[in-house]
Amino acid sequence: MGTVIGVLIFAGFTIGIWISYRLFMRGDTAEEKVAALLPSDFKPDLFHRKGDTYVGYEKAGNRLVLVDWPHGKVLSPSEVLSLEPERETMLGVTHHWVAINVPDPDFSRYRIWFQFRRAKRDVWLGQLAEICKK
Repeated sequence: MGTVIGVLIFAGFTIGIWISYRLFMRGDTAEEKVAALLPSDFKPDLFHRKGDTYVGYEKAGNRLVLVDWPHGKVLSPSEVLSLEPERETMLGVTHHWVAINVPDPDFSRYRIWFQFRRAKRDVWLGQLAEICKK
């Protein structure tokens, strides 16, 4: 009988957490934040999204879309000024980023997050360098 009550309490907490997440996090998840900043007609051939950062490239329109929430930018790859690998270590945990510098006086540096994956960041840095001819 105690096991059944324990399972019911666990199920009740699980359902309660799920319902509160659906009610209060609507429109506030990282994926939804990024999607709100993407152009509606953008169909990327190549993209990466991690957390609230995004980079996507559309060959047909030669458009590069950058999102570093709450900032988003659509530009031609030739407009990119420079690409730089970055790493940030906090409490022994290293995060890897690609910093993309663009000619925008309001927000000139977009950082795309690759979590703890330096190899994936390096692959993307090479792909972006090829796309942007940097």
